[in-house]
Amino acid sequence: MGEVSRTLAQARKMGALSREEQRSVTHGDFWVPEEERELYKLALGALNAAGIAYVVAGAYAIYEHTGIYRETKDLDVFVEPTHLVEAMRALKSAGMRARLEQPHWLAKATRGDLFIDMIFGMGNGLAMIDRDWYRYSRPAILAATPVRVAPAEELLWHRLFISERHRQDMADIVHLMVCVGHSMDWNRILHKTAEHWPLLLAQVQMFDYVYPEHRDGVPRWVREELLDRARAEAGRERSGERVTRGPLISRFSFSIDVHEWQMHDLRAEFVDRTCALPIVHEIAASDLWDERSADVEEFLG
Repeated sequence: MGEVSRTLAQARKMGALSREEQRSVTHGDFWVPEEERELYKLALGALNAAGIAYVVAGAYAIYEHTGIYRETKDLDVFVEPTHLVEAMRALKSAGMRARLEQPHWLAKATRGDLFIDMIFGMGNGLAMIDRDWYRYSRPAILAATPVRVAPAEELLWHRLFISERHRQDMADIVHLMVCVGHSMDWNRILHKTAEHWPLLLAQVQMFDYVYPEHRDGVPRWVREELLDRARAEAGRERSGERVTRGPLISRFSFSIDVHEWQMHDLRAEFVDRTCALPIVHEIAASDLWDERSADVEEFLG
């Protein structure tokens, strides 16, 4: 409640909220339809009983950090890859089916038409879910069940790479900045962003555009550090190599770069590198899966 109250106070400082805005920035319960709620309660209870270290991310985590509610029909649970098989066994014991969608990042626990996304890596292959997601998480209650909520820093970093035509997470990022940026560990964000810092700079500048009179969300030293890097990058000599990092943020929008313009796809390199990890082969080859996607079958050969 404390964070949400601060969110509302900050919003009022920026100007009066409209009736519609007050509905989206709410301190009420995170509403979940009854059928989904019962499934989440079953699944989260099973994970808790099995002692699995996991965090809830997605729309629920954004709500916990910002107070902004939006209706969602799925649940994102993040686990380290070394915990995935054990987590899926717990969910199967609770009556759900286990499907591996992608060998390096995504499984689904399903019951009928309902499902829970079990995420253990990034789709672009840049990273696997690491222990920081749990180490810096915070407690909450979802579907009457104690859970851990993903930290704001990791949520922001993860969303830097989601920029599809049908979905991009700019609003989530700047809302995290305006609501909890003052308390975030920006050193950790910079460390995780690493050589992909231009994406962070772009979102900091978007924050400044969206909130021109609000500076508390991003420390001044972060802006100066990123702008110094940008000045150095602007003066760097280019090799002229036909390479694109576009697919790292959107496979759909930048497929033309790879398939028609014949640019070198850095996403493919990262995915191949991740798929070569022993834990990925161990996950894909596990006997627990009720179903494997065509991509996983192809990966297994």
